[in-house]
Amino acid sequence: MRKILPSALLAASAVGALLVLPAGTASALSPACQTAGDIYNSYGSLGPSPQQRREVADRLRAIEASGDERTAIDNFANALDNGDVSLISTTGVLLNGICGRG
Repeated sequence: MRKILPSALLAASAVGALLVLPAGTASALSPACQTAGDIYNSYGSLGPSPQQRREVADRLRAIEASGDERTAIDNFANALDNGDVSLISTTGVLLNGICGRG
């Protein structure tokens, strides 16, 4: 059992990284995804400020995007407006996945 546990932890970490980390390089991002990342990163830690989250959400909605990217960006912006931390996390992972697939 001791030999199985480290292997299971390593496998779980690898799967988690694949779900969270983008699959491509930064240069492979679409302009919409690159802009969304730049906007979000420009605010650093959003913390509890509703006004700051609303500002980011409004800037994200102004991005020209279509299809899955538009949906993912809008869902993330709506989660920021809502202020639900678990929803922000979930939609952030989804946005990262959509943008990471190139």
